[in-house]
Amino acid sequence: MKAVTETKEIEYKFLLPKPGADAAVLNLLGSKGYRVRRQRTIRQEDLYLDTFDWKLFRHGFSLRLRRANEKVLYTLKSIGKIEGGRAERREIEIEVKGSVVDPTAAPVKEIQMEIAEIIYPRRLIGQLTVRTERQPYMVTSPGKAQIELVFDSTGFLAHGFNKPRRARRLFEMEAELRKGSPAELDALQQHLTGAIGFTPSGQSKLETAIERLCVVFPAKNPPPHLQVKIDDRFDRTVQKIFAFQIHRLDENIPGVLSDIDTEFVHQARVATRRMRSLIRLFGGAIPEKTGSYFAEELLWLGSLFGGVRDLDVFLLNLPRFKQAVEIAPQRSINTLMQHIAEERLVLFAELKAGLASARWRLLHSRLLAFAGRKPAKNPSAPLAPAPVNAAAPPIITARFDAVIAQGSRVLAKPDLKNFHKLRIQFKKLRYALEFVSPAYGDSLHSLIEEVVKIQDCLGDLQDTVFTRELIDRLLKRWKGCVLDPRLLFMLGEIYELQGEIARTKQIEFHQTWKHFDQDAMRKTLASALGLSCHSRAGGNPVIS
Repeated sequence: MKAVTETKEIEYKFLLPKPGADAAVLNLLGSKGYRVRRQRTIRQEDLYLDTFDWKLFRHGFSLRLRRANEKVLYTLKSIGKIEGGRAERREIEIEVKGSVVDPTAAPVKEIQMEIAEIIYPRRLIGQLTVRTERQPYMVTSPGKAQIELVFDSTGFLAHGFNKPRRARRLFEMEAELRKGSPAELDALQQHLTGAIGFTPSGQSKLETAIERLCVVFPAKNPPPHLQVKIDDRFDRTVQKIFAFQIHRLDENIPGVLSDIDTEFVHQARVATRRMRSLIRLFGGAIPEKTGSYFAEELLWLGSLFGGVRDLDVFLLNLPRFKQAVEIAPQRSINTLMQHIAEERLVLFAELKAGLASARWRLLHSRLLAFAGRKPAKNPSAPLAPAPVNAAAPPIITARFDAVIAQGSRVLAKPDLKNFHKLRIQFKKLRYALEFVSPAYGDSLHSLIEEVVKIQDCLGDLQDTVFTRELIDRLLKRWKGCVLDPRLLFMLGEIYELQGEIARTKQIEFHQTWKHFDQDAMRKTLASALGLSCHSRAGGNPVIS
């Protein structure tokens, strides 16, 4: 059972230079006709929850888990507006019965509905702990308004993605309107600022903690801008792209090892996959021996990330599966999650071991060396000395032709194997376009958007294949075991659901493919690359 309240918080905050200001405040209020009642002293601990990159905070929200006087409360607040020192904030507060609460689990439903779109697909972690000793007073104004006056002594501890750090204590006073007119609260504020000289503060405790603890936001360290010119040497361009992807990989490795959010593994996998694609697509700009080594080693690295990521995708989709399979009891969901989590632990241990190995250290050092090497005067790679506008267009058009050819095979035989091959071809085309797009300005963006749209559809289709394969693998592992019939039923329902999603995605593909496989798309590509597009008898235009 839980109690849910939604209110609009109206309050003033005052920073105090030191503790002990309550006596002067109370004497002043007494002389102005206010009645003051001392309340029970409260000791509370607030754990502020957010994603690793503070997405909630960046969207104007704070979420805390408060433990105070044997109560456990989730509170979601908007940052709100501050006028003349007075803060107005929307607040949802939910009391959770029971002392055992997993702070990293999804919050109660009422809050989850509010934040799901903001944080997906990330998960919440404990970012900051704020410990406060509160001395509250209930104040009745001459106009009969009820105002809660609170003196706080607060300590801060940062953890989460940052190394644990503490900050000096904060002393502050809050005046919050509980009942009556906001004008009565304003009048109290004027007494405090006029007679005692208090200055209202608009900062919340979370904002103060972030400031005092010098919290570093990961998103404030963007990757270097990829600068590619149309007449750059092709081998140097490939090196620049490699350096860009190495940076993306490196910035995610600490998060992978900490395992604080699934997004780190995802982004590390993407960076690795892009480097492999770079070799396959632009191998003519890379010495053959170097390319072969990187291709093999990046395949090994990608497999480490891929195994963990595939299971993460399943776990991320599980709430959606649960919603679709309404009959499934929570116990069955928990059992399934436990089995998946156990498999993930094994794969994650292999991933950590791989990133701690001499093999990875050697690969990483060679990647950095290759990215920083000066281009050879007499390169062995045939495309190396060519400018981008000479080397890239034939590669891109070949990838476009491969997509069209495989698309025709899908139309003739729409089985899952052909769809998977088409997805791979689309991925190669997308990467080829994105790798060189900085050199061509905005001319390739519309085509990239169309490619991404179809690739996403095909990716969703492939996810259904993986989910089914995972269920088959689990059932094979459990053969001969006594299982909860409800768990088996739920897995069967999820399996069937994937079939329905697959059929929907195939229909969606055919609709988007009609738009993609058009003469206009070929002309767009040709124009962007500075090529000609001419008609041929009985067929589509040819790019040359």
